[in-house]
Amino acid sequence: MVISFNQPAFIPWGGVFARLLHCDRMVLLDNTLLARGFTFVNRNRVKTMAGALWVTVPLERAGRGRQMIRDLEIHEKTRWAKRLLETLRHHYARSPWFDAVLARLTPTLDDPDPHFMATVFPIMESLRRYLDLPARFLLQSRLGAGGTGAELYAAACRASGAEAILLPAAAADCVDWRQLQAIGITVNFLRYEPPVTPQFWGEFRGNLSILDSLFCIGPEATRRLLAASARVEPVT
Repeated sequence: MVISFNQPAFIPWGGVFARLLHCDRMVLLDNTLLARGFTFVNRNRVKTMAGALWVTVPLERAGRGRQMIRDLEIHEKTRWAKRLLETLRHHYARSPWFDAVLARLTPTLDDPDPHFMATVFPIMESLRRYLDLPARFLLQSRLGAGGTGAELYAAACRASGAEAILLPAAAADCVDWRQLQAIGITVNFLRYEPPVTPQFWGEFRGNLSILDSLFCIGPEATRRLLAASARVEPVT
C-alpha cells in the first residue's frame, strides 16, 4: 500500500488531488500544530473579475496560543459561510457546473458546528468523491501516528501497513527520505505542473483552488487534467 500526506486544507489546489490518483490513502495531519504566519491550511485562492482572490477561513485565536489543527475553531462560522457562498455565486454562477459543485459544499457550510475539521474534512472528502478519486483520507489523530518529519511518516506506515510513501516533489529537500529508505520504506515523489485551463474573467491565473477548475471545466475534465499534469518520480 502507498500512502501520502497532507495537512487538512480548505478547498486545496489540484496538486493535493493529483496525489490521490497515485496512492491508496492520504493521511491528513490534523494532529500537528498550525504553522505560524502564512499557511494554506485555512486559505486558498479563487478567480474573480479583478484577478485571484484569497478566500480565508477566520480562526478563533485570542488567548489560545499555538493550536493543533484538530482543535481549531472557525470565528463566526455562519456569517463567514454566508459570505463565502455569496462570493462563489457572484463570480461563478454562470458555470454549467455551479449548482453541482455548490451542492458539494453547502451541507457542511450550513452546519453551524464551528470546529475547523468538521468543515474542512467533509469538503475535502466530498470533492474527492465528486472527482471519482479512489484513494481515501485517513486522519492522523485516528491512525495514532506521532512525531515529525521522517519519524512521523515511518510511524504512519507502521500503523497503516503501508510499505511505500508518495510525497510532493517540493518535499525532496526538506524530508530525510534516506532515513525512510534505510528502514525499508519505498519513497516516491510526485511532480505536479498545474495545467492551463479555460477560466472566467480574463487572463489565466494558475495555482488556484480546485474549485476554479471544477466550476470552469467540470469534474471529468478536471480529473483528466490532474492525471495528465502529474508524474511519479521514484527515488533510487
